[in-house]
Amino acid sequence: MKVRITRDDMMKITLFEKITGANVMDCISDDERIVFIVKEGDVGAAIGKGGENVKLATEKFGKKIDIIEFSTDLKKFVRNIFAPLKLEDVWVKKYGDDVVVYVRVHPKLRRTVIGNRGKNIDRAVNIVSRLSDVKNIKVVSEQRRNPRNRPSKFEKSKKSEKTSKEIENKTENRTENKTVQENLEE
Repeated sequence: MKVRITRDDMMKITLFEKITGANVMDCISDDERIVFIVKEGDVGAAIGKGGENVKLATEKFGKKIDIIEFSTDLKKFVRNIFAPLKLEDVWVKKYGDDVVVYVRVHPKLRRTVIGNRGKNIDRAVNIVSRLSDVKNIKVVSEQRRNPRNRPSKFEKSKKSEKTSKEIENKTENRTENKTVQENLEE
């Protein structure tokens, strides 16, 4: 896991460290933004009070600045990459020498996680693969399957609503039937 940093990236890291006082592990830049990966616990210093360090760095570099906190826990690091989006679950699978990270997101967030033309997910894969053995990130967005085929709380509440409506309907039908029978007997 060797990180290759260009001279340009090294200059960006040096300037960012001077502005923030945070220890930067890596820097990845593209046309629209610069991503700094800072050591665990340095994200507060990197952002600065009221985001002043980020604002200053944005002015200096002329690009959007993203700050990601590194973690030795791979799952936590992947969550940090996608922050502030809430990932429902993160798990890691190893296939031979390849390590793949799976992230489960709400179906409404899937598009945001992947990004326009896969830009966000490609950036995330690039970041995580530079600092770990991960080769790919897969996004799962279907609803979590219920183990043991038990109904979820939502399904139970829907079912109880149905059941109470059915009982009301049956009670009304019985009452109507009794009224009809009484009228026939008279």
